[in-house]
Amino acid sequence: MTTVTVSSKYQIVIPKEARRKLGISSGTRLQAIPEESGIRLVKEPSIDDICGLLKGLKVQDADIRDYEDRKLP
Repeated sequence: MTTVTVSSKYQIVIPKEARRKLGISSGTRLQAIPEESGIRLVKEPSIDDICGLLKGLKVQDADIRDYEDRKLP
């Protein structure tokens, strides 16, 4: 386990080994999720990561809405 220090601007540096292993580079967006024992940092998926995620999902007729239902108020 590697220790990180919070700067005066409340920033931390993610260790190089963790960045390499998780594929984190400059501009990567992370979500900070508070937990009882600390904070969990989770990499936001990119469009490429979620592309095809729903492929093959069976759609039931009751779930299909017509064009009028899609209009915003």
